[in-house]
Amino acid sequence: MVAAASLKSNDPNARLTEALCTSLRRRQIVGSLNVALATAALVQNIVRSARYSTIDELLTLIKSVGRKLIDANPKELAATNIIRRILRLIREEYRAAAAAQLISAPPSAPETPFLGPTTPGLSAPSNHYLNLSSTSSNGNYNVNAPFEFFPSGALQRQTSLSNFVAMRHSRAQLERSGSLVDLQLSQSTNNLFTRTPETPGTAGGMAALNRIESDEFMKHSAKLKPVLIQAIDEVVGELETTHEDVAKGAREHIHSSEIILTMGHSKTVEAFLKQAYKDRKFTVVVAESAPSYLGHSLAQSLSSGGIPTILIPDSSIHAILPRITKVILGAHSVLANGGLFALSGSLACALAAKTHSKPVVITTGQFKFAPAWNLYHDYAAVDFQSPGHVIGLDGNGGGGGKEGTEVVDPYFDYIRPELVQLFVTNEGDHSPSYIYRLIKEAYDEEDVEL
Repeated sequence: MVAAASLKSNDPNARLTEALCTSLRRRQIVGSLNVALATAALVQNIVRSARYSTIDELLTLIKSVGRKLIDANPKELAATNIIRRILRLIREEYRAAAAAQLISAPPSAPETPFLGPTTPGLSAPSNHYLNLSSTSSNGNYNVNAPFEFFPSGALQRQTSLSNFVAMRHSRAQLERSGSLVDLQLSQSTNNLFTRTPETPGTAGGMAALNRIESDEFMKHSAKLKPVLIQAIDEVVGELETTHEDVAKGAREHIHSSEIILTMGHSKTVEAFLKQAYKDRKFTVVVAESAPSYLGHSLAQSLSSGGIPTILIPDSSIHAILPRITKVILGAHSVLANGGLFALSGSLACALAAKTHSKPVVITTGQFKFAPAWNLYHDYAAVDFQSPGHVIGLDGNGGGGGKEGTEVVDPYFDYIRPELVQLFVTNEGDHSPSYIYRLIKEAYDEEDVEL
């Protein structure tokens, strides 16, 4: 039975997928980490319960889910990043299983090649040692005679140069004429060296996986499923410890008596600052990040942890930057060119830091690295939210609310790579120019476009 390329409407996984798409569309799930965890849980449930007969059907099924998540909210790049990461892990686990299946059957020893009779006119002399056991008394070739490499008395006769050249020329003619019998390799050995034709609609990188038939896959699918589920569990575990892993190197980036500027309420930045304060004593200045005012909750959390914290309005960022030693920001998603999307207001903070020659450090997990390039050229790449927070629901807010006035309230700002000095991730520290390399190593090229 051939599995469908997408989930059926009566499939429980289809209902779970639709529920996640609805949550993304309505912004009921906020934050890249929460979106990534929800996506990983959905894919893990699909791998555990969906029916498929080949590895290609499973990959196609997961890709179809990824396309639905993109349609639900194209701005949540973390969802598709997790889809790509899991697709790569599934291929790696299946390649390992396929290689083990091929290696488990040792190839049989190749048979001794049969050289056949020599070409007439170019045969070795009748008294040569190669003809002592393979020719009869009348000079005809005896097929049934045993072939002896070193018969008695053969090594005692010295071979002339002309005889040696004649024998070599005879063998070359046999090879050109096809009379030389090829080695009979075992079937498993032939599979290792024979290139199988690519299946239509399958990427070239999956050609090696197609060597195992679907029925062979079905025999081992019960053993392969737990391995795939465990691989997804590792991804979930990595996501859950992202904040702690990023914060491990905090003391290397923050020194005593520094004044750190941040804005919004990034859980990664919060864990980073709290970990650094265990070894360094510094002061944190938090911009309130209107109109969401997420800076209030971050300032309260840091001050409750004993960190000296100052809360300022966004309009004071440029004025206070001469006293700031470093700017630390979070990221919503990171692009392949080293640019990133961050909370609205981060661009003004980064531009002010560049004006005053202050370093900008981004703390983020590598699951936010997306294989997208120069999205800021696309107007739709910037996510917008309701301007009600700015103008007020009754039209008498700070934005004026006059009839005919268009108020734009972007949810994220795009920060160009030249405004960032360093990315601190759970896998180490990287410069913006190296992000594309990390993305290339994390995802397969065939999954860039789901």
